Amino acid sequence: MNTLPETPPEKAVVAPIQNDTNPPRHIRILLVDDDLYVRDRNAKVLIRSGYNVDTAEDGADAWNALNDINYDLLITDNKMPRVTGLELIKKLRSEDMTLPIILVSGTMPTEELKQHPWMRLDATLSKPFSIAELLDTVKAVLRAADDACIRVEMDFPVIMKAISEIESPSRYRSPPLAVMKISEIKPAEKPVIAPTEDQTNPRHRILVVDDDRDTRQLSVDVLAGSGYDVEAVTDGAAGWDALQADSFDLAITDNKMPKMTGIEMIGKLRSANMTVPVIMATRHLPMHEFERKPWLRPNAMLQRPFSNDDLLATVKNVLRKDDGNDSRQESLLPMYL
Repeated sequence: MNTLPETPPEKAVVAPIQNDTNPPRHIRILLVDDDLYVRDRNAKVLIRSGYNVDTAEDGADAWNALNDINYDLLITDNKMPRVTGLELIKKLRSEDMTLPIILVSGTMPTEELKQHPWMRLDATLSKPFSIAELLDTVKAVLRAADDACIRVEMDFPVIMKAISEIESPSRYRSPPLAVMKISEIKPAEKPVIAPTEDQTNPRHRILVVDDDRDTRQLSVDVLAGSGYDVEAVTDGAAGWDALQADSFDLAITDNKMPKMTGIEMIGKLRSANMTVPVIMATRHLPMHEFERKPWLRPNAMLQRPFSNDDLLATVKNVLRKDDGNDSRQESLLPMYL
């Protein structure tokens, strides 16, 4: 990673390129591009406009920098050696980093971006672009990020109140101390133990079945990061072999895969009277097939794209019902567009 120094204060100050913008110096941007000329030109433009700028020549150096320093914005090229821009963004999102991102590229990977909306790009710039386009895009993305932070800060008290009401039902709350009388206070006969049903059981073993490498790895990272023991395979045939060879508490499967589809794998499970609960997570849910063969219906369904929170909430719900020997299957969750 290379850090470009700011103009020393004793030298003449260069006037900002944009007259209507004078961003504070604390805004720090990481600029990633393997083209030295493009990288230096864009960095100088941003520095002259008042930003702090660090540069990296590829996604690998950028990933190291992002783990060492807090940035307010990432501007990255796509086609670079070692780690591409998209690979860098996937790493960021798999680690739940919410850093705003601008992707700049001569050839925009439109199809891959459509397949992986969870990468959540804030803006794109197609090369070549003008200095004004670069600065306008940076300004717009940073303003949107600031607005989002302001909304969160304004809503924070309401959110925390709602969370406290959900996590602390009225039957667990004590009356306010101000209205309690001494005569009402009685020594507790037994210590009160807080409910533990919402805690994740790290012993739960989950099998992820998906032929898309990036989607499979993201699911593994999210689940493992929440304390689950996770294994992953590339298709339904490998999933069926794993389910016969080992014991799992849950299987999460895509549908359209080579060798054996998700539905075919569920069919084998049902025929073998195996009670492993199943979540089907796929872009096109085969509802017509479930209507014709209701015994193939999984315990829950997620339609892609969905968030990490959606995945974890569904897993938690299915495992809780299975632990309680509740064989009822979940209804189809809302579609996320």
